[in-house]
Amino acid sequence: MSMRSLFTQGCSLASLVALVAFTLTLVAGCADSEVSALINQLSDSDASVRKHAAENLGKLGARAAPAVQQLGKCLTDVDPKVRYRATKALSSIGRPSKAAVNELAYALTNDQDQKLRYYAAKAIDQFTDDAGPAIDALTEALSDEHPKVRYYAAKALGKIGADAYDSLKEIEPLLSDSDESVRNAAKDAIRRIKKKREKRELAKAASQ
Repeated sequence: MSMRSLFTQGCSLASLVALVAFTLTLVAGCADSEVSALINQLSDSDASVRKHAAENLGKLGARAAPAVQQLGKCLTDVDPKVRYRATKALSSIGRPSKAAVNELAYALTNDQDQKLRYYAAKAIDQFTDDAGPAIDALTEALSDEHPKVRYYAAKALGKIGADAYDSLKEIEPLLSDSDESVRNAAKDAIRRIKKKREKRELAKAASQ
């Protein structure tokens, strides 16, 4: 039924607003229930259930933010498929995944799955304002064999800025990396870090 028809039948604007608000509440409630159910499944004894739960949470994107803590725990799951799906889900969730920064940093430098390390680096790159605890892991990842991991590691360190100043000596060799995207990311990271470091030093001098 169109809005015009509703008005014709005497439905007030206030009633329409109330109806829309009620509908949105129902949708949000269903979404919350779906996320809660999937979070519970992440603790299931069956690895295939945990894997599918992580996969479905990833499809929800930012809506799955309440699952970040539990997904973070899954990064040390005994099943590699669960670890992979959980890391990919955190990457899809975006900035809220900062709550799992320590788990992502560990996965970035310790997991044997190249694709998993790629998604770990990509996830960290999305919340670099809070990625301080991952600086060491990102610096180590600059020498990863996977070019996309090196790319996101350099990109994230550049966004972190002045706090990543000590990583410059590891970033600079990437200026001659075999992958063009990595070279560009390294160049941009060096520029960002030095610029933010300079601003910090100037502000510090001005305050003295």
